[in-house]
Amino acid sequence: MTLARICVFCGSRSGAIPDYALAAHAVGRHLAEQQHTLVYGGGSTGIMGAIADSVLENHGQIIGVIPEHLARVELMHARVADMRVTRDMHERKAIMHQLADAYITLPGGYGTLEELFETVTWAQLELHQRPVALINLNGVYDGLLTQLNRMIHDGFLSTQCLELLTVTTSVEELIAWIDALPCQ
Repeated sequence: MTLARICVFCGSRSGAIPDYALAAHAVGRHLAEQQHTLVYGGGSTGIMGAIADSVLENHGQIIGVIPEHLARVELMHARVADMRVTRDMHERKAIMHQLADAYITLPGGYGTLEELFETVTWAQLELHQRPVALINLNGVYDGLLTQLNRMIHDGFLSTQCLELLTVTTSVEELIAWIDALPCQ
């Protein structure tokens, strides 16, 4: 695979289990080592901060995209050289999608899920053909996956649409997915 811009959706909180931040550090290190560029929400806290810190510690490239209402010293990552400040969340997501060659979802909250679902919805509507992966570390997304399977069972989602989302359960599996991405 040639160098890629990997868009990572993740939480601005660290979560209750240290494994989440450790996973973000491992993924960030791998992105930097493989010379991929991290595209992310521009934050300095939580899982967002963890992955950005790891990429920076390993001399990697980052593009942060943050809306102006969040572009404050306590939230915006001060060490990210390429920080793009947008008017609002809609412009933020549009720029992140323009930049992305592939998408990864780490643990997070409402915003993380909203970004994931927009991305797979756009793939379903054939607005892009970029790979999308989710790490279900410690079963954090078990309930979501149960819901998606229920939606298939009840006829609201096809199995082909579910296949637009690759689900991994470990950092090693996610890194193998990154390494197997098709050439850009």
